[in-house]
Amino acid sequence: MTNIGIIGFGQWPQQAYVPLLAEMPQVQVVAVSARSHATRQLAQQTFGAGVKTFDDYHDLLSNQTLDAVLIALPNSLHGAALQAAARSKNHLFFEPPVAETPATAVRVLDTLATSGCVVQADLELRYLPVMDSILQCIRSGRLGEPLMAKIRLWCNWGYAGGSWYDKVQGQSFFLWLGCWYLDVLDCIFEAEAIQASVVGGHHSNGTLMDGGWASLVYAGGGIGQFEFNLVVPQGTAIELTVACREGELAADLETGKWRWRGEAGDWQLEHTPASMPAHGFVGMRESLHGFFDTIHTGGTPRANIDVMRRVQRAAELCVDAEQG
Repeated sequence: MTNIGIIGFGQWPQQAYVPLLAEMPQVQVVAVSARSHATRQLAQQTFGAGVKTFDDYHDLLSNQTLDAVLIALPNSLHGAALQAAARSKNHLFFEPPVAETPATAVRVLDTLATSGCVVQADLELRYLPVMDSILQCIRSGRLGEPLMAKIRLWCNWGYAGGSWYDKVQGQSFFLWLGCWYLDVLDCIFEAEAIQASVVGGHHSNGTLMDGGWASLVYAGGGIGQFEFNLVVPQGTAIELTVACREGELAADLETGKWRWRGEAGDWQLEHTPASMPAHGFVGMRESLHGFFDTIHTGGTPRANIDVMRRVQRAAELCVDAEQG
């Protein structure tokens, strides 16, 4: 049995963590940290009266019965909480970004690297079965070296605002939401971003850039683009296209439908869907199960510290380009 604590019990962990943890008989939630009394009461209603609740996550981390901690706090609290969790020597699953400033991010990542435990960022798109298939296709050599890649997010998340509106006004879009999509580009190139340029607009969400393009250059010469629009009323589209030296591919990451063609020029249609029902977002089941599988079997998670270093750096380059 793996005893876990949850730091932060807002809407995301309630929607994304709770139903998936209920599927895992080998995992038991024994502690929850939350700032409000009402939220702590909700945690006890959710996990049972035996769960210990704390208003200070440092007290939760002092619980000697824990094996792992899941962290889902506001971005401004990530850095301090991640450093404290790393020092507690618990396995750690956390929501990006690592921190809101580059200097803090470096300190946090260095601390995480010395924890000696499994540390996984919840970059759930990396864990999608369709991404597994796409990367296998690229690595097989049948398409040649990837030269250019584009991830496209069109959604209605900012179309009518939301409860998050006031919380994100002081943040950059690229740290608030960009890490997951920049990580898809990282999956393709597996290299550090060394340059970024940004063109965007502010349509309906105050100071938060809610539509635009970020173009990135990666070590080794790969070129990536992240196109985003948060104010599309029709729903959500997450699409990936990759141009390789000897072929190309295109994928709908939500449905798992994708196609590829090599030099012969005939499209090959594929379908590699995520497990359903999706809780929180497609790929969450694969991501969370991957964390506990790594704890139980050993090894290194896919969304490991080296990956998070590169993704954090890519987001920071985009922030600099946005503000410059």
